[in-house]
Amino acid sequence: MLKYKIIRSAAVCVAALLYMTGCKKVQQGYISDNIFYLENPFYVQQGVTTTSSTIIGDGSTSPLHVKLLAVRDALGKNADSMLLKRDTILVYTEAVTYQDSTVAMLNAKLKDSAVAPFSVNSIGGRLQFTQATQYVDTGTYTIDVQVSNVKGQVTLQNACNIIIMPQVTIDSIFYQAWTTSDAAGNFYSQSAGDMGLTIKWDPNGPARIIYKWVDKNGTPFNPAAGEVIARVGRPTFKDWCPYYPEVKTDSTIEYQYPAGIPQMPAYSSTVISNGSGWSGGICYYQVSGTHTDIGQNANTVATILYYVTKGTYTVTYRLNTIGRVP
Repeated sequence: MLKYKIIRSAAVCVAALLYMTGCKKVQQGYISDNIFYLENPFYVQQGVTTTSSTIIGDGSTSPLHVKLLAVRDALGKNADSMLLKRDTILVYTEAVTYQDSTVAMLNAKLKDSAVAPFSVNSIGGRLQFTQATQYVDTGTYTIDVQVSNVKGQVTLQNACNIIIMPQVTIDSIFYQAWTTSDAAGNFYSQSAGDMGLTIKWDPNGPARIIYKWVDKNGTPFNPAAGEVIARVGRPTFKDWCPYYPEVKTDSTIEYQYPAGIPQMPAYSSTVISNGSGWSGGICYYQVSGTHTDIGQNANTVATILYYVTKGTYTVTYRLNTIGRVP
């Protein structure tokens, strides 16, 4: 009987323990008091689409939901009307392809859209700026945000300073290189430092992009005489901008572009050259070996995006180790 009572008593204790454990609320997740933006201050150029990294959760359980609470200017005044008010900008409605070969076809993929200069992505808290920042006054702005997850929420006062600057990036060179090649089709790598690539912009000039190739003495090669040609099977800027005729002069190759569009080449544009697809705006040209003092072709390649679609861009390739032979 004593043995039975001991066993029964132990069973009751175990049952009571399981009941108490089952009723205890299990804590889920974690939210830190030290959540922050790594890029602080965050710099933005007027009129340039820009996105920050996600907010740093400091070990907080994902996903983090972020809500913008306030935005103030440098004087502490509400800046909603400056950064959150929708303005009209021209945007692409879909990707531009090689089939969109006329201005009318290009325009069919453009529309006016009312967008705010600034927003905060609700998942992860990325700071997002659109081309509508062209209407935002330069200066410093400060935001407050609320961050929440399954555990709870925290409010971050002065979470990040945002500095709106005048637009200085009117173009970007994403890639540049050059090779030489002989008549038999053999290619030879060359030092990137032996080719200079510069871009000058005249905001008051016509809507043109002008390419020029000069030798080590600054003497231009003559595209009109066949001294600069397209690389076989590779795209040139004519493929990315087919809307107007290509013009060759005794020192340049020139392209007119549709003024006022969001970017050249167009966002997400693709072209087909010799049956192969290309993206990103990459351009290949060849300086004929019959007009170089080394007797080999000079093959230049670059990927350039033009953000401000007004005025004249002049792109100059300088072959620092090669002389021109007329």
